[in-house]
Amino acid sequence: MLDNNRAAVTNKELAETLELISNVFKDHVKFQNESDADTLALWALCTYLIDQLEILPFIYVTSPEPMCGKSTVLKLLKVFSKSAQMASKITPAAIYRLIERDQPTLLFDEADRFLRGNNDLNGILNAGHARFEASVIINEKQPDGNWEPKEFSVWCAKAVAGIGAQDDTLISRSIVVPLRRKLISETVKPVRFNLEDQHETTRQKLAQWASQFKPIEAEEMESSFQAFTDRATDNWISIAVLARRIQHGWQERAYQAFKAIEIDRLNETQSIGIQLLSDIRSITMNKNIKELTSTELYSSLLLLDESEWFCLNHGKEITKKWLTQKLLTFGIKPVKRSHANVFLVEDLQDAFDRYLPPLT
Repeated sequence: MLDNNRAAVTNKELAETLELISNVFKDHVKFQNESDADTLALWALCTYLIDQLEILPFIYVTSPEPMCGKSTVLKLLKVFSKSAQMASKITPAAIYRLIERDQPTLLFDEADRFLRGNNDLNGILNAGHARFEASVIINEKQPDGNWEPKEFSVWCAKAVAGIGAQDDTLISRSIVVPLRRKLISETVKPVRFNLEDQHETTRQKLAQWASQFKPIEAEEMESSFQAFTDRATDNWISIAVLARRIQHGWQERAYQAFKAIEIDRLNETQSIGIQLLSDIRSITMNKNIKELTSTELYSSLLLLDESEWFCLNHGKEITKKWLTQKLLTFGIKPVKRSHANVFLVEDLQDAFDRYLPPLT
């Protein structure tokens, strides 16, 4: 419970509180980059400012295999975030009511089991990325038996954990935190049942600082970190603004976290479409060809080392039809020849130039 009579929390005190939160994450989780813990600490602070922010990205915690600490990250976000609610399974109707009643921080675990392919639930999540679009309209049955449209807000903080990739729309709206399994020689602390109670004062400090928060000015939003895509840039606006206001080293820490996730890991956190273009570029690179048949391109993708095209079609091997439809989204259409349908390299190159970072 927030004590309105408590003395104001200074930026220095908040910086120290964020340092504490970041260290707790590092104590319990083995991150690929320790600046990821700073990202999670700043995002937890954002959950107390949900009514002040225009955009709040999802956190997507992912790993290649189970037992890498994804659930632990969500447990720790529950410890530090505002009104956090775990939701391993939840229906769309329950989400509407829960957000309307509590505006909680929703934490979705095991998304690879119940979220992948669930269009209704994905639609709700994707609508809640920015305040101006965070609403859905559904038909609701009235006492007289008639149906009437009703608008529900889906604006709240959300974090998702799952194995592997999710829908491109979810990934593009997320700050992606990839985890790795710890070595036998490495140790992390277990999350004890009373950790949430131990950090009540920590949550109070975050809430108290948030209660003093002055509205964000337009010029503050314009000077965010610049990512490769506009969506990724938008995802970091709130964190960049908060870090700039806090100071005490957090502006640089936030930038290092941004760099690790959006620049250094660009190839590791691609959407399926961008991953597809990147792999096709590697296939066509240094080849003096003007076109590829759809069969040649399809076979080459499946033969790529370290690719996952054998399981990225809802757990199954991609098909030629899937490949054609995915390339159509980038404006790449097959050309009919007498012997086969082909893709023109000049069309592929245009997409490479538009959507992929330059080769170095």
